[in-house]
Amino acid sequence: MANTPWLLPVQAQRGQANTASVSLEIRPSQTVNVGSKVSFGVNARKPGYLLLVDVDAEGRMSQIFPTPELLAQSDGRDINLVKPGVEFVVPTPAAQQRGFEYVVSPPGGTAVIVAILSERRVQLLDLPDLPRKLQGQAEALSYLSAWTRELRVPDGDSGKLVSNVWSFDIKSYSIR
Repeated sequence: MANTPWLLPVQAQRGQANTASVSLEIRPSQTVNVGSKVSFGVNARKPGYLLLVDVDAEGRMSQIFPTPELLAQSDGRDINLVKPGVEFVVPTPAAQQRGFEYVVSPPGGTAVIVAILSERRVQLLDLPDLPRKLQGQAEALSYLSAWTRELRVPDGDSGKLVSNVWSFDIKSYSIR
């Protein structure tokens, strides 16, 4: 596993916001080759809308689920709705039918996947650039947690922008 200075061990992220008890699993394993297909299993204690964000070995963030293309092709408003106690697998069968898959791409090294569960319906995030000064996985998660606390989402009834409850889980993986 290449040494990536902005990452710390997974245990460092303990104590971060996770009121929905979100749990993320990378499949088939946490060591993958460039070009291999990966899926993700997510469980939660509370319902919510799932966003998966990849932070590559160089610290670049990208939302990998749901993608804008997948949302444009989808006829459902709840394409990313996680139900409590029911494993949500990405890619979903509907996403696979539309050609969605996650294929590991360079750069090699240690990367992370962040599962973000929103209490309110959210499907896309305009992700900020990850500051280069972040020194570790815990700091990256703290940064995302603080950033989402500032976000406001439309209320389903009034349409007014309101605060939201976010839950996170983060897993490191190694790209060869």
